[in-house]
Parts: sequence; structure tokens; C-alpha cells
Amino acid sequence: MTTKHYSAAETAQIIRTCLKEAFAGIKFSVTSKTYSGGATVNVRWTDGPNAAQVEAIARRFAGSYFDGGIDYKGSVHHMFDGQPVRFGADHVFCTREYSNGAVERAIARFARRFASNLWVDGVEVPTVEQYRSGELRAVRLSGLFDAVDFEIRAILAKSSDRMGVKSKTAARFFITHDDGYGRSCGTGSGAVGLAAVQG
Repeated sequence: MTTKHYSAAETAQIIRTCLKEAFAGIKFSVTSKTYSGGATVNVRWTDGPNAAQVEAIARRFAGSYFDGGIDYKGSVHHMFDGQPVRFGADHVFCTREYSNGAVERAIARFARRFASNLWVDGVEVPTVEQYRSGELRAVRLSGLFDAVDFEIRAILAKSSDRMGVKSKTAARFFITHDDGYGRSCGTGSGAVGLAAVQG
């Protein structure tokens, strides 16, 4: 059976459609970049779903993988409505940004969770400006191994203001296998991604 090839730009358009279906109302920037060694798709958005939710959909469309253990770049194979397809983007990168409002909410959660530590150390509740400037990377509280900045970033990373719905377009694509030299995409990351999208 003939394999259909999608360019990096076409792959980006498919990802854009899937994310729009799954997370209505969120504005995603989905761009592709082609270079001498391959191509990538970059997804960016502000607030809304967390990175894990978006990656469960977007990263399924990567056409290759890299195994650092053996320094190997391998191919990932997909099917679409019963036809073999290859995606032109080697990798899909997802970057979530945060509004000041989202940072304020994360700081408030941090302050509630670690109120006793703040009180013992005589530390004021952090501000958005301190977070943005990187000042909080040097601030630590009693009993906490990580800096205040790390704790707030962890809260932001897990936060999400929507569950998302099944993308009909994403459900039509699935990973069949990789080239057999690296991780098992057919039973590993691909299966996880498909389950996250479909269920």
C-alpha cells in the first residue's frame, strides 16, 4: 500500500486542527520549521490546558524519535483511515506560557500550602514581578529542598482550566510502529498518546 507523506507544514495544520477540536477557545500558535537535518513543529499557547494534555495529542504526530542511549534517530510510522502515512516533522515541541493572572493564582496556592514556612522564615508572599525577574530562584524556605521559584513553576505546570474533549481528527491517526532500533513507539509513547486523546 502506498504511503502518503505529509510535509512539516501539513503536519502543523493537522496538529492545529486536533488542538482546536480538543481545546475549543484556546489560541494555539502552531508553526513548522524545516532545516538541513530535518524539520520541527512548535506549539505555543497561554494558560488553558497544561503541557501534558497538549503533548498527549501533538507529540503523536512526530515522524521520528531520538534515542540518546545509542545516539540514534529513528523513524515512527503512522496510519490514517487505514492508509500508511509519514509525517514530515521529526519532532513536536510544546511550550506553554503563563499570564500574570495564572502566576498570581499559582503564588496564592503556594502561599496557602507553605504558609507556616513563610511565617517561620519571615518571608513575604512572593509577587509576580519577583517570579518574572528570577529573584525567587535564590529564595528557599525551611524544610524545602527546592527554591520558591521551582515550587511555583511546579504548581503552574500542573494547573489546567479545562479537561478537553476527544479530537475526532486525532482519533483517525495512530502510531503503528517505529523502525525497531529505539524505544517501542507502537506500544509505548504512541499507545499512551492515543489513550489520552481517545479516552
